[in-house]
Amino acid sequence: MTETREQRLKRIAAVGDWVMKFAELEGQNGQPARSISFVGIEFLPLGYQQLAEARLHVPVTVPLDWHNAKVLETDIPGVDIDKIAKGHATLESIFSSMTVSLQRGGWLPSGLAVSRPGVTVLPDRNAVSQIKARYEGGTVTAGERDFLDMLADLDVRINPLLFAIEGNGRSIPAPALVAAQLEEAVALIGRALPKATLAIGDQSLPGALGLIEDTRLGLARKQAFLIDIAPNLVSPTSRALLDIRWQELLEAADRYQVPRNSLVMLAALSAVAVPNSGSPAKKLLKFRPDYSAGDAYNALADLRSLEILINIFALFPKERVALFTADRALALFWTGIQAHDFRRAGDSAHFELAPVEALLPGDSRDRWRQAVVDHPA
Repeated sequence: MTETREQRLKRIAAVGDWVMKFAELEGQNGQPARSISFVGIEFLPLGYQQLAEARLHVPVTVPLDWHNAKVLETDIPGVDIDKIAKGHATLESIFSSMTVSLQRGGWLPSGLAVSRPGVTVLPDRNAVSQIKARYEGGTVTAGERDFLDMLADLDVRINPLLFAIEGNGRSIPAPALVAAQLEEAVALIGRALPKATLAIGDQSLPGALGLIEDTRLGLARKQAFLIDIAPNLVSPTSRALLDIRWQELLEAADRYQVPRNSLVMLAALSAVAVPNSGSPAKKLLKFRPDYSAGDAYNALADLRSLEILINIFALFPKERVALFTADRALALFWTGIQAHDFRRAGDSAHFELAPVEALLPGDSRDRWRQAVVDHPA
């Protein structure tokens, strides 16, 4: 029995897949405008350069590639229904994207990251603030349109772990505060997005507290490292001082037992290597006069969110996770390090990095790799 169009649409709606329709603005050679609709479309993540060039506070224009799409219906001759398709187009949207999705392979405007069912969103604190500001009872209250608004109509999974473990005091939160922050995030997201499924269970709080304890010692060492190096990195590093500052960072990392292959070390070296304070890593590390322990903690909480993302990719390869953030520097750093080859070795996560020129220009990438090879831990 042949499935009717109505039956197909009902079946697609039941699994939560998007239907996306592409239509010509006008026909060609005197013919009517044509259209084609896809289901199951998966957008390929964008890279560093696309993010660096994107204007996220206004309607976003970005190139998009997709694959695994099935043709649902079309009036284009010769195109078969149910054919698997891939494609490329320039998206000229009517949406801004103040919040972006960080995921395996790069980034996407936030709403496009959940175009397929089964994605779990990890919003950081500033993304939760964006959700709070834009929604009330599942209704968008902000005037301008944003890709984040797409969450209102989706049964998306949201895990508020990052909100809870960072806390709101610019320091490691006590267990009672973590519990309160988790409760606050659940209530806030529940009010804003009642269709969302909150990925919270009996083990969420113990898991959050365990994660804090597991990272406490390493975070303290990295915090001391950042406070030590900050005075020399507030101002731009001149070419004449580059070698000196580079060596100072290596020595400081060894002194505070900060692994040379850590993300914070890569960020610090990038802050030195890129001329005129132009590295997004320097903004991420939040260097400024009178740099404080709170500044260092906030920077490390951001980096920890990326470390959590990496560990999920390596240890749970079948999980589809997207970290939502409104921090452009954090997003640029993620896309710039080009983390890849995520894999498990025992209980440990392993991965590779391939920093882009904008993070480690010239021969600094070779120097970084040599420093990591010589002192990997």
